[in-house]
Amino acid sequence: MTWGQIRLTTLQKMFSSDGITIDENDDSIKEYLYSMPAAANEAIRMLVTSGIQVRSSNIIEKTDSKPLVVDVSAENADFWRMNMPEVYKLTDDGDIQPYNSCVLLGGHYLRFPASAMGEFEYYYDAMPTEIKQDTPDETEIAIAPEAAVLIPLYMASELYKDDDLSTATYYRNEFEAGMALLRNNVTGSSSFTSTTGWW
Repeated sequence: MTWGQIRLTTLQKMFSSDGITIDENDDSIKEYLYSMPAAANEAIRMLVTSGIQVRSSNIIEKTDSKPLVVDVSAENADFWRMNMPEVYKLTDDGDIQPYNSCVLLGGHYLRFPASAMGEFEYYYDAMPTEIKQDTPDETEIAIAPEAAVLIPLYMASELYKDDDLSTATYYRNEFEAGMALLRNNVTGSSSFTSTTGWW
């Protein structure tokens, strides 16, 4: 889903109208639009930290015979965590081979031994880029679509609780139920694969 789709869906849930549009100059929704990024970031963080994986990777090249330590958190702005090293050796013929000689130190330092040479791709759990006031509507939210559809529920529950607490509570309960269902799907299988390739 795009940021624009998420904003529009949130407004539709709050005002129960298919005809509503995102109009930055509309005084009746301006305050809600302004508060949307913070609510969306909260929802995304809750989803990711509850087990909805967003996987990302980076490629490094090691050219000398000394051990190399890569601070994955410093090299990747979207880094969230790395539970164990997942590294692949890239070969000249385009092949990819698992590389199991790396050690993870302190949760984000990846140590390559002196014998490692060439290009390597490492994977980590990522946190989608924070949404800001000037984030374009066409920006794709880097999270699986089955999780993205829950974001407007959380946003509506947060933005509407001063106006209609019962409706806000209903949307929050729907968000929690959806998140629990996703969590069960993740923990109930040996792997979780997004249909869009986010992982």
